[in-house]
Amino acid sequence: MNVRLHERWEDVQQLSAAWNGLLAESSSDTLFLTWEWTEAWWKNYGAGRPLFVLSAWNGGKLEGLAPLYLDAQSHWGRRWNCLRLIGDGSGDSDYLDCVARRGNETEVMAAFVGFLEEHRDRWDFLEFHGTPETSPCLAALLNASREKSWKLSSEPIPCATLPLPHDWNAYLKQLKPRFRTKVRSVLAYFDEQLGAAPVPCRDAAEADRWLPILFDLHTRRWQTKNQRGVFHSTEKQSFYRDISRAMLERGWLAFHRLDWGERPLALQYGFLYGNRFFLLQEGYDPDFAALRPGLALRGWLLRHWIESGLGEYDFLAGVSSYKLDWGAQIKQSVRVLLAPTPRAAWIAFGAAQAREGMKDAVRAVVPGSILAWRDERNKRRGRPQVEVPPQLQNGHHSSLSRRAAATLYATPLGAVGRAFASRYELDPERRRLRARRAPLCQIFIYHRVNDDFDPFLPSVPVAAFRKQMEFLKKNFPIVSLDEIGRGAFPDNGANYCAAVTFDDGYRDNFLSAFPVLKDLGLPATIFLTTGYIEAGELPWYDQVCWGFKLTTQERLSLQHVGGPEGRIDLHADRLKMMGQTLAWLRGLEESDRLRLTPQVFGALHVPARLRVPGPMLNWDEIRQMSKQNVTFGAHTVSHPALSRVNGERLEAEISGSRDRIQEESQLPVRHFAYPFGQPRDIGAEARNAVQRAGFTTAVTTVWGFNRPGDDLLELKRFSPRFNPWDFDPGRFAMMLDWYRLAGVQPQEDSHQQGAIS
Repeated sequence: MNVRLHERWEDVQQLSAAWNGLLAESSSDTLFLTWEWTEAWWKNYGAGRPLFVLSAWNGGKLEGLAPLYLDAQSHWGRRWNCLRLIGDGSGDSDYLDCVARRGNETEVMAAFVGFLEEHRDRWDFLEFHGTPETSPCLAALLNASREKSWKLSSEPIPCATLPLPHDWNAYLKQLKPRFRTKVRSVLAYFDEQLGAAPVPCRDAAEADRWLPILFDLHTRRWQTKNQRGVFHSTEKQSFYRDISRAMLERGWLAFHRLDWGERPLALQYGFLYGNRFFLLQEGYDPDFAALRPGLALRGWLLRHWIESGLGEYDFLAGVSSYKLDWGAQIKQSVRVLLAPTPRAAWIAFGAAQAREGMKDAVRAVVPGSILAWRDERNKRRGRPQVEVPPQLQNGHHSSLSRRAAATLYATPLGAVGRAFASRYELDPERRRLRARRAPLCQIFIYHRVNDDFDPFLPSVPVAAFRKQMEFLKKNFPIVSLDEIGRGAFPDNGANYCAAVTFDDGYRDNFLSAFPVLKDLGLPATIFLTTGYIEAGELPWYDQVCWGFKLTTQERLSLQHVGGPEGRIDLHADRLKMMGQTLAWLRGLEESDRLRLTPQVFGALHVPARLRVPGPMLNWDEIRQMSKQNVTFGAHTVSHPALSRVNGERLEAEISGSRDRIQEESQLPVRHFAYPFGQPRDIGAEARNAVQRAGFTTAVTTVWGFNRPGDDLLELKRFSPRFNPWDFDPGRFAMMLDWYRLAGVQPQEDSHQQGAIS
């Protein structure tokens, strides 16, 4: 067996014609050893790295390949040369190995080891990273190196792969019940509700357009975890462009994209080779994480490939929980280090062991509380920040002085401030303090409580909601709307009580808010828009919000129908135009609003009906909560601005909502919430209709406190949803006391706030 050394790329290229043919006749056959992969990798990552490719020949016939290069490393003040396989070092390749014609592994690897032994002055140690532990070439290499007394160090690299059955339903039965249900429901949603199906990349021009989207979605997804992802280097991006073109030519590229309308939600990038799919990278839009587009894309492709007879879905290196959820099995690759001398072995093996030992030593001496603090800090840094435009901050900007005051308020000084605000109030006429004359009731209004951190669909984070409720329970009486309706303001030293309400009936009220209320034993009232509860669909204004979230247009023009016009290419511009569009629609006569809303979707280039899975409460959840101190009120059938509705339609919206809730809950409904809730949205006719319907109370969205003797059908409320200071317990306490002391003047809502109340 004759061994040749190739140190110039031009010489290596002479092997290209026979390269893949030899690979196909070997036990090492994998995509990561093909000529196409090797060439693209070396083009993008090989600069400054000396080649050391070995070929084994029997006469004029190529029998083996060791595609190596020299990687210079510095240890203890001198340079050491490590032989590595081409493809190693960038994090892109798996299952790297030598190549030998099947049955000739022993002879080929012995020849390679003999050559390396003769040229020990050129290298110091050899590393195989990610080689399958069952590799015949690896076994032959270890046997031959043992005869030369080379030193060995190895460690396992777990990988995950999924052998595919011949039937989709048989595959689903292998999954755990809860995950199986999740897969089925997500696929049903994309198949039936969205009508969305993945499409494959078919040509190089399409790949060039799709790859930047993959890079962006992948990076944004990892940024939510305080990591930067893998596509931050130009070399990596260039490699993906080159390998995509090469794999397209061979028919091996499996690059798929799942869109909703014109917006890409998820991409999956890999290769089909030898009846196996290799998953390299994927990305999904974190703004749409609640829809689980990544899960939908993988599930759809798995179903497709199972039906097509594919044999294996290979997740490659790493065993994450999500891979096991899909039924992946663990197999082992290895990292092998070989050194011909004790000194080289000490350097090669000791460097890796020293790094791990240093980490273990740090963990041993650093207190667990500090490590936990570091982990929590990293989580906070990775958490998306809530973007709150100035017009939605209700005048409360987080200045340095305000932050400092909030910090002080978390000390015993806060108790002093609460006591002062309980005894005194500011006389609005004389602008001086006076003893409080009448008790106050502050009704809080919530909509969504979740951790989506979505500026298009604002919510109160779950932890912030819990802190707010804990503070209120600790310091003040929490009353129900039934008590307010009876005028039963508690007689306490604070002359203050609070009530908690929710509008619309979102499902996260059950999933996120209800557990908090139940734990703390707090009463609350949820106002239901029954038409959307029945249909399980988003309210019309939320569909508009989703339309702005989903659009990829750069400009919106509705001037021809009397609507707004402006740029929507930037995130902030979309939010601004969304608020203006909602305000415009809200001010239309109901018949005009119904006619023009589809034109908004058309201008945004999004589907006319936008559906998301399970957005609203269902009747079973409503009945369950009604047994746990939660009452339900009416919020109309379809959430129109009642001042724009009259006659029989007005009565039907008000009484129809009440009657449907009573029918399903078998409980009386005494409370009503006006949609949008500002005076211009209500009108005298709607107030009279509410009174005729026999409601005890009706709530608005006008800011302010309620006092004994106030009109029970025009109760004021207070929304903490748009104030970033409310998410901090100290600032929340400080501002509540300031409002109790100085009062809250009734004010018109902002566009967006009123549009979704």
